[in-house]
Amino acid sequence: MIPDPAPRVVAHLVDRTTGGVPVAVRSYIRTSPPAYRHVIVSPPVAGGPAPVWAGVDAAHVAWDASTPVRALRDLRGILRRGRFDVVHAHSSFPGVYARLLRPARTRVVYTPHCFAFARTDVSFVHRSVYRVIERTLARRTTVLAACGPGERDEALGVGIAAHRALVIPNLPSLVDVHARPPRALRDGVLRLGMLGRWSPQKDPGFFVDRVASLRHALADVDVRATWIGDGSAAPGIRVTGWVGAGCVRRELDELDVYLHTAAWEGFPIAILDADAAGLPILARRIPALPDLPAALTLDEGEAALVAAVRERRFVAWSAENRRGWRAYLGHRDAHTQGDALARAWG
Repeated sequence: MIPDPAPRVVAHLVDRTTGGVPVAVRSYIRTSPPAYRHVIVSPPVAGGPAPVWAGVDAAHVAWDASTPVRALRDLRGILRRGRFDVVHAHSSFPGVYARLLRPARTRVVYTPHCFAFARTDVSFVHRSVYRVIERTLARRTTVLAACGPGERDEALGVGIAAHRALVIPNLPSLVDVHARPPRALRDGVLRLGMLGRWSPQKDPGFFVDRVASLRHALADVDVRATWIGDGSAAPGIRVTGWVGAGCVRRELDELDVYLHTAAWEGFPIAILDADAAGLPILARRIPALPDLPAALTLDEGEAALVAAVRERRFVAWSAENRRGWRAYLGHRDAHTQGDALARAWG
């Protein structure tokens, strides 16, 4: 009898313990083909794995990523001591470290989760430097595993060969959620919301401006706005503070429309969560959402939303919006993600 081959070991380099990147890595491990086992190389919290890794089927290695020098030095030792078949670097800095060190006979997979040069909160000079770094390291990348088609297009633009660039489709972070059917406004109130950290990337100022625009256009309607996540106080905006997955699910269920205002993304898991909950969505037009139909964007879809509320056609508008997002997002589940991961990891 021929014994089963030993599982291939994937080391996930994750330099942060909050935000969307660890959520995506959790999903990758959950949908991983059985031929792989996983090691999470990540900064510890209180001497152990960060809370975000609770329940994840993976070993953990503490990584001092507090500065680039320490991160490189510590990671060099970790890669020398470990026996990894694949090093999967998540986000820009781990992507630089993994490709600079590039262990021999190890497959280096890089998922930017949004390239640093896509940021709009840094200067043109900084963005140019980030782009040069990506171009320089492109040849040291075995596979660029983008989390969306827009990110893959950006990878091709910095010199990643097409045959080495693929997409691992993101999945919702909320599991076992059943999309609700379109429903009418309750008590004449229009409830809007956004999910994410109160940070330049998610652009809360843009959210505040959009809420103000809708309030102006619907002056006779009670428009209520909720920011689901950590954040500062903002006039007329309810900020929940950090909440767990169960509370996120309940907060989304209370909304009538989800507005995604982020200035840059890899591919927004928050949109997938809102879609899984059955919400109509209007999103900012950004490179992460290429070819997004105009009716689904904040710039051009807002007028249709306003008209639907005024003319009491909100249910019909919601149903049409939902059909548009279903077509745009396409089919994605654990099998499609697992198949993409198998191609990336080889």
